[in-house]
Amino acid sequence: MTRKRLAAAKPARRTQGERRRATQEAILQAAIDLLVDDGYARFSTIAVAKRAKVSRGARENYFPSKYDLITAAWRAALIRAQEHARQLADSLDGRSTIERFLSDSESFFLSRVYLALLELQMAARTDKPLAKIYHALYDEYRQSHDDIWIDALVKEGYARARVQAFVRMTHYLLRGMALTAAGHVSRADFRAALRQWRELAPQMLAKNGGGR
Repeated sequence: MTRKRLAAAKPARRTQGERRRATQEAILQAAIDLLVDDGYARFSTIAVAKRAKVSRGARENYFPSKYDLITAAWRAALIRAQEHARQLADSLDGRSTIERFLSDSESFFLSRVYLALLELQMAARTDKPLAKIYHALYDEYRQSHDDIWIDALVKEGYARARVQAFVRMTHYLLRGMALTAAGHVSRADFRAALRQWRELAPQMLAKNGGGR
């Protein structure tokens, strides 16, 4: 093989910016995994750095304190959920908007990421700095995420008041399932309940039902 071909076959070196992003993403993912596997009580920046396989100095460079790290991980998870919802809401994959909304909600609330967020929400009850982070991020992202699907369903002709109630009830249902799953209870019954909820959705939304 010629020198030119060897150069072409060799993977391009990552830029400094790409390496920085990869390190940050590894740290944030390690934080989520640690919260799910070990809980908030055993959460520490040292354990996160070890799990991410980065030095303590590298972790401190990006996230100086435990709360900086938690804020960044929480925000990153909410942004990804928002982006996923927006992509799915705009998708033309042949499914109805109701079906896409339910699929998006299920993928978020029954994920490892949401288990980590549940762990933080419960800990925030008695941890004032964590509670402050929780309320700030909730106010910043929750409604804008819901609005993606509320606007998409209203655009299809469903009454806004009914849509808002349906979105809210769907999230309550899935939060309950997430809490059940956190106790290592079998998810076998979830599929049947979600299937029934899907069947009820058109009746609950009832196009042109008023309340717009």
